[in-house]
Amino acid sequence: MKYMASILVVLGFSASQAQVLGELKGSGSMTASYERLDGSYENMDLKCTVALNYHQSAEKVELDFSFYDCNRLGGWNDLPVSLKVQGGSLVDAQGKEKGRILADGTVEFTAHTDSTVQYQDTQYDFDCRPYSTSRKTLRLDTVTTYSFAKSADGYRFTRKQSQDRVAYKSKKDYARCPAVIIPTKMKSSSSFVATIQ
Repeated sequence: MKYMASILVVLGFSASQAQVLGELKGSGSMTASYERLDGSYENMDLKCTVALNYHQSAEKVELDFSFYDCNRLGGWNDLPVSLKVQGGSLVDAQGKEKGRILADGTVEFTAHTDSTVQYQDTQYDFDCRPYSTSRKTLRLDTVTTYSFAKSADGYRFTRKQSQDRVAYKSKKDYARCPAVIIPTKMKSSSSFVATIQ
């Protein structure tokens, strides 16, 4: 009986959490572009849904939950964003400006994240003997810009992102020498517009 009671408590908690997450929902279209190793780009037009929690007051703007689901890409979450309102500007915890509130009430802000990939790059001489190995770092940046424009029923929501993605390619100093696999930075961008309420 205790076991059943525990299951019911957990299920009840999960259901209440699900009701809190995704207070605003909607759907829209996304255009996306992904760089390939040969320098060309793959372009996609996608249909997506979004569920998010967005709160705005005189003191702060918060996007504390967001989930996106796009055909062909699957689903993902963005990291939460919390900004203080200072006049018409939006600033982070360090006081750095990250966005603004426009005269018509539209809220725009940007979130930036980065990560690094460390690797060893070995170089070979003409006789295919390794003569130099250096440790290198590849930095990957993601910049996401959000816009919330009030409408009669909710918001016109826009999410634009530029993102560095990592891919691996082989490099040879000489044709007969061993190939070295190194990570390389690939660009991608997307723009998603939806009506949410």
